[in-house]
Amino acid sequence: MKRYVLFLKIGLLILLSLSIAFLLLKGLYFTAVMCFLILLGIAFSLYLDQRKMLQRMEHLIANIRYGDMNLSFPVPSAGGAEASLTRAMNEALSAFRTRLYNVVVSEAETEAWQKLIRVLTHEIMNSIAPIISLSETVTERAASNGLNERDYGIMLQAMQTIHRRSKGLLDFVENYRKLTRIPAPTQQLFPISTLFDDLRGLYPAGDVSFSFSVRPTDLRVYADRSMIEQVLINLLKNAAEACKDCSFPEVRVNAFRREGVPVITVSDNGCGIVPEAMDKVFVPFFTTKQGGSGIGLSVCRQIMNRHGGSITVVSEEEKGTTFTLQFPQTRVL
Repeated sequence: MKRYVLFLKIGLLILLSLSIAFLLLKGLYFTAVMCFLILLGIAFSLYLDQRKMLQRMEHLIANIRYGDMNLSFPVPSAGGAEASLTRAMNEALSAFRTRLYNVVVSEAETEAWQKLIRVLTHEIMNSIAPIISLSETVTERAASNGLNERDYGIMLQAMQTIHRRSKGLLDFVENYRKLTRIPAPTQQLFPISTLFDDLRGLYPAGDVSFSFSVRPTDLRVYADRSMIEQVLINLLKNAAEACKDCSFPEVRVNAFRREGVPVITVSDNGCGIVPEAMDKVFVPFFTTKQGGSGIGLSVCRQIMNRHGGSITVVSEEEKGTTFTLQFPQTRVL
């Protein structure tokens, strides 16, 4: 309804403008003045309508700027273009709120895990270091003091066991410390095709088929090349392990633009991820693989967060899994 009112007002403005010109030519000045006043009234009405919309937008922008993300535009009951635009803006704002919430929760969760890991690794390493040193010292003194062969053998075996298990625990802790040592990315513009060429060399034809595709072929991304390569190597390794028991195991890596930003997907035709594990795959130490450390995907997410991008996963049991890397629009050149 409001759309027709707008068209009517514009039509009246055109008609009145022509009428005023005609009346002036005929010398009917009083009537021309009256028509001009009516024209000013309609023009002022159009201005008020436009101003009302701008004020509502300014109000919403001000609330977003000061952190109030709960407000939205009231949808006009009359319908029409304004109502459609209002609904679209509300949907966009709702999607923005959801995305912002996910980013904030993800960063808070990662920060909490990092703090916990820093404390645990500090305490564990402080305890393990003197044990390793002591086991080495005792072994050396036992050899120099000339113990009999039997006693020396027993003690040496015990010391070696202590030393081996302590070193194993130290390596284990050092592995988890990677979660707190991800450096700031050194970003540069590079073609994705060259990155895929290097990955082809790491994953030649074998039991699992790997395919790489870039559209357009000159697609480039602004990122830390080595860190993105690390992310893709992790995803390719996981994908290969997920589909290795299939009849025709296949891993597909695609790069393309989506809504103006570069996107890389890694898909496999493996067993998929069980629904109850979907919301935990990026949580540090969570793993569904026997002997897995549970830090690979967490590191991948932190690397993408460091780039201002995101990593998401979609999976269906017995049909496969797809991980999607999306880079921020501000980095596209």
